[in-house]
Amino acid sequence: MTEGWKIALVGFGLIIITLFWPQIYAKLWVKHPNTNIYIAGYEHSYWINELRKEAPKRSKITIKPRKFPEGIDNVELPEIPIILKKWNYPEDTKLFYIVALNTGKGIDRDIKIDISFPINETSIISTEVVNNDENVRIIQGGNKNSTRVVYKINELLPNTRQCIEIITKGKELNEVKVWSGEESKEIKKVFIFDVVMVPDKNYEGPAWDFK
Repeated sequence: MTEGWKIALVGFGLIIITLFWPQIYAKLWVKHPNTNIYIAGYEHSYWINELRKEAPKRSKITIKPRKFPEGIDNVELPEIPIILKKWNYPEDTKLFYIVALNTGKGIDRDIKIDISFPINETSIISTEVVNNDENVRIIQGGNKNSTRVVYKINELLPNTRQCIEIITKGKELNEVKVWSGEESKEIKKVFIFDVVMVPDKNYEGPAWDFK
């Protein structure tokens, strides 16, 4: 290779690096968030004392996937929110437990979680931010008998989570859309599933069952 060609190739390489430097820098040195959303539907739950009485060995917990991100198998589910609380709700109600979990190395900001329910089929009874964290607030909907609620999480640090509960009359979920303001893109890793816990004094099988 002649000296001229070497100089030309070096110059071309410098041009490419200059053009794509922001992307290269972001890929190699910027710490990005990686927020996943988990929505677990419960038609009943138990307080810990009830479980100890009804299932002293263990309870069988069945996970029924409803909608997972494309290309992710249910056995790869890394985070299953299991709640233990006394069930004081009437029939034909459902508890949706939402977890926003940041598994990345950077802070995620201005996360919007838009949840809608089928009109004339499911409506909101109440909503609650677990631990009453002021970092999470409702920016649209969420009133009693409404069918849509939009939450905004101001900031989600690495390896932390925010949890939300929605109690509905009716049991169907329509659509969930999630947006990261930090990444300026839609969050695709949204896992929707039902959780069924069955206490059995004689049960000795595996704790988890995927269906």
